[in-house]
Amino acid sequence: QKMKEEAASKPVEDTSAIKFKDGAFDQLSKLQEVLGLNDEDADYEVAAATERYWRNTALQTLDDAIAGTKDPAKAWGIIQSRQKELFLKDSSMKSMMTSIIMQSLGKPLEKVNTFARVNNAAATYDGLIDAIAAKETCKDVLKEAGWSEFEDFEKACFDPFDKASACGFLTNMDRHNMYQIFFQRSVKVDEEGGKSISDEAKARMKELRGMLGISDEEGENQIRNFFGPELQSVLVAAVEEVTRGNTTDVLLQNMKEKIGSVISNFQLEDEMVRSYAGPLYNRAVEQISSTAPGGIPSKDQVETLASLRELLSIAMEDVYEVHSNTFGSQYNKGIKEALGTTGVIREEFRAPLEDLKSRLGVSDQAAKDIYLEALSERMKPMIEYISNEMERLVLTNDQLAQKRGDDYGEDYFKSGQKASGKLGLGTDGNIMSDIMNLIDFYVENDIVEKSVVGTKKVEKKVPADEEGGEEKTITVEEPVYESAYPITAMGLQCIDEKVAELCYRQFVVSSFTDQSPNAARYEASKATFGGILGLTAEKMEEIGSNIGGMVYDNYITQSMSTKGALDQQDMMFLANIQGKLGISAEKGEQMMLDTQKKIISEEASALLDAGSPTPEQIKAFREKCNSMGLDLETDVGLSKSRLVSMFSMEITPGIDSGDITIESAEQLQEIQESLGLSEEEGEEVI
Repeated sequence: QKMKEEAASKPVEDTSAIKFKDGAFDQLSKLQEVLGLNDEDADYEVAAATERYWRNTALQTLDDAIAGTKDPAKAWGIIQSRQKELFLKDSSMKSMMTSIIMQSLGKPLEKVNTFARVNNAAATYDGLIDAIAAKETCKDVLKEAGWSEFEDFEKACFDPFDKASACGFLTNMDRHNMYQIFFQRSVKVDEEGGKSISDEAKARMKELRGMLGISDEEGENQIRNFFGPELQSVLVAAVEEVTRGNTTDVLLQNMKEKIGSVISNFQLEDEMVRSYAGPLYNRAVEQISSTAPGGIPSKDQVETLASLRELLSIAMEDVYEVHSNTFGSQYNKGIKEALGTTGVIREEFRAPLEDLKSRLGVSDQAAKDIYLEALSERMKPMIEYISNEMERLVLTNDQLAQKRGDDYGEDYFKSGQKASGKLGLGTDGNIMSDIMNLIDFYVENDIVEKSVVGTKKVEKKVPADEEGGEEKTITVEEPVYESAYPITAMGLQCIDEKVAELCYRQFVVSSFTDQSPNAARYEASKATFGGILGLTAEKMEEIGSNIGGMVYDNYITQSMSTKGALDQQDMMFLANIQGKLGISAEKGEQMMLDTQKKIISEEASALLDAGSPTPEQIKAFREKCNSMGLDLETDVGLSKSRLVSMFSMEITPGIDSGDITIESAEQLQEIQESLGLSEEEGEEVI
């Protein structure tokens, strides 16, 4: 420390007269070439010989700039001119300039530290003011250089973890002690004892934090610790006054002015004020909740909370959470009471529920979550009952015992009769009414969320403008809606995926086979029931397709066995089935094609494996396949050798009888192409 003080007190040697002679640069360049030195090595040698002289000039010039005897532009001109005289490059200049600035700014900080250690607050404060000014001067000098490395000046020169930086020699305790003294001296006290910090003082503290390596967060904590108690005191007094009730506009305005005065005088950040005001408001909410009848605030208490938010400058959006946590259970209770015994909230109860939500200060999203939570509690036993009954309908006693871990004797339905062994919901254990009750509960309580996902063009008929005129058809765009199911059976974990699929499958079968007046209602509810269970649209279509596959297979097989081909009436029936089972047009067409292929393949096997078919039988089968658009090889599955054999069996008797002659080329070509044979394959058979 003594050596550092001696070095700092030693006057800077005047070496400004030392420079290279005229023509020295050319001579040095030739010498570099003779010695074979690269530019980097040559620059290093020049810097080693001359940087001491440049450093002396730079130090003295910076001291003059800090003292105010030279402006920053002139100071940089002298430093740059000295650089050129000594043939120094910018690359070596930058590191040396950093070192010089750290030395120039470290000296005033070191001096101030000696005052701070003996608690000389006045000298510490004045010394730090001078140090801040010195730093600004050095920054202005470097701005003239235009070096990007010094754009973040504090980071480049005041790294507390770098011993060589301007503040690196200071201990952590020294740095915080200096800042504490400066902070306390920056607080001004008026004649009445009121404290305040000016904008200028706050800006200086920010500058000083950068010089001492103190974070903005630490600076804010300093302000919080110093002014927090005074802010807390005025806020508590104001909140207690408002909470008593009967707050007038004048009283509210006076208290706001008191709070605003403290915030203004101490230059407190909004975040700090919110951190103090928030807990006080939360406490007031809890207090009102504990005293309100039934936990629901009265009209006066709602107004009191509104006055508190205005007083503390708190937005309603910022306190939704505390309101939901405090009053959410009361809103849940109100929903359950509105559900009543029917399980459906009637229209006349919706407005009172909306009013309750407003009084409780619950956000729309929180209200929705609470609403769904209350309905989930009501819905869960309904689903569990349906799930249990479904298992009892389709599982054996052994399967039930294995699934539920209980030993079941004879299985009884709700009617008390034993299981009949029949599948489907149209048994004595009918639960279709329970499923429809669940669907009605879900739909009538507006749980389904519909959103517009696009538009579609539809044609509409418009009546004639005048009597006797013609009806018009116009095309209009209508929105396309997508339904979402926020609570589902699988989401509530009261039914597993396999049972959910089973419930949907059996519901679809029952809606398809039911002949009662409810059939149309069942059919229209399929997608809703699938959504309530938690099944995806793809899974519902897959289940519908599986059921449809069996229906298609049976119907097409029966129709083709009696008529040989499907007619328009058959196609209309299949289209109706497609709509009932929710099968897409593409899927329905593919299922019909697959069934036809299967039937034709079986017919081909019966025809060709039974013995020797007649030419007429082969021709009829071939033409049937062609009329259905089926390829005999790829669709029906006949091998090339069988097709060749069929060609031979169809034409040989005609050739033998003379019915097919050399003039029958077109007939032969038609048969060959109909069987999918090439011209060469046909010629070989002939």
